[in-house]
Amino acid sequence: MDKPTDSSKPRWGQARRLAFIDLRLQYDGRINRKDIQEFFQISTPQATADLELYGKVTSGNLRYDGREKAYVAEEGFKPQFGRSAATRYLDELYRLEEKLVGADESFVGYRPPTGVVATPSRAIDSTVVAVLVRAMRDTTALTIRYDSMSSDTPAERVISPHAMGFDGLRWHVRAWCHTRRLFRDFAIGRLDLQGPAAVDHPVNPEDDAGWTTFVDIVLKPHRKLTPSQREAVMRDYGMEDGVRKVPCRKAMLFYTLRHLNLESDVEEADPARQQVVLGNRADVVRWIEEDRLQSVAA
Repeated sequence: MDKPTDSSKPRWGQARRLAFIDLRLQYDGRINRKDIQEFFQISTPQATADLELYGKVTSGNLRYDGREKAYVAEEGFKPQFGRSAATRYLDELYRLEEKLVGADESFVGYRPPTGVVATPSRAIDSTVVAVLVRAMRDTTALTIRYDSMSSDTPAERVISPHAMGFDGLRWHVRAWCHTRRLFRDFAIGRLDLQGPAAVDHPVNPEDDAGWTTFVDIVLKPHRKLTPSQREAVMRDYGMEDGVRKVPCRKAMLFYTLRHLNLESDVEEADPARQQVVLGNRADVVRWIEEDRLQSVAA
């Protein structure tokens, strides 16, 4: 027997429109029918019906303002449709500024002037990414030529890729290197695909302990910060009881420390330059050494 459907739940298209209304009210404080019509290419009656439904399911999150000729967020507005996090909204601003998405793809209405730190883009061939993804899906091996910074000339390797990783600047493929018999990270922009390879046994990604094991990096305020500065840092990093635990794959520890400017064993003397420090550096150093027994960064 078929499972009964919940007819009270909005359909996918309508649910997206309700989420759109929700986000515009949260961050813009207002919305009108035209916004919905133009973004979703729907009729005026449908946009009106969506606004009426939104008002019902959110128990009065909005009201019509005759002076503004728009629907505005009520006092005590509470977002209801899953896009409320500030980080998600700011990420959308970043994606718009970097032209990773177009205005016709984003729910953001008013766009405040936004600046983004300039980062040189890394050249990655989409065909290479497609081949890597399919190799992961099908658990197949590939022959590559790789330009490693530890070698003067490209070296031929046979790899079995199983995951993607991003270090904040570059994309890597995580793979078993049949040539060196280690799990390694290969910068995608530095590899040249040669074709499929035959291997005796497929690689089980679960055997990559560095990838499957998660550890916590413990961040705490720099000890030389003033009490008010400590409070500001704790609030900025969302710390509880003076610490913030950041879960991280053991294989990504090196990149994470570099990204947070915490690579050095020497604590920065100026707390304004290094506002947070590691609260468990001994553990982190041990975990990195453990991972190096199985894998190395290329």
